[in-house]
Amino acid sequence: MKNNRKDRLQLCNRMISGALALLGVASCSTEAPCEYGTPYCTFGLKGKVTEQEGGTVLEGKRIIIKPANAQTASNHVLREYPDTLLTGKDGTYRWEKQEFSDETEFRIICEDPAGVYAADSTDVKMKPTGGSGWNVGHDEKEVNFTLKKKS
Repeated sequence: MKNNRKDRLQLCNRMISGALALLGVASCSTEAPCEYGTPYCTFGLKGKVTEQEGGTVLEGKRIIIKPANAQTASNHVLREYPDTLLTGKDGTYRWEKQEFSDETEFRIICEDPAGVYAADSTDVKMKPTGGSGWNVGHDEKEVNFTLKKKS
């Protein structure tokens, strides 16, 4: 008798599971597809570093990209660890990063590792557009630096 009851319960569970699966599939609409993930966007910065006197391009200058406001930086990996890159032979740099925030302000610092030129910095506010779904969009800015020789 116990085996018969157990078989009936298993059959009933299978029937209920099947009905729920069918109802779950039928309840999805094509208007709003289900998405799992986190909204993200892509930020890009590019520019050129030149000398103030003569306008010659400067190779090997350090570009540091970090958050402009440390108060809002605590929950983002990029903001906790600033990115550093060097300018190429033509004095240009290019940086691109995906971030979980859709509006961000970066501080870009240009330094001379050799110490011949004085450092310069600027803040850039970025607001990505043109995305769909979890991709909020893309924003790219051009930031050029003109460095002065130290006295």
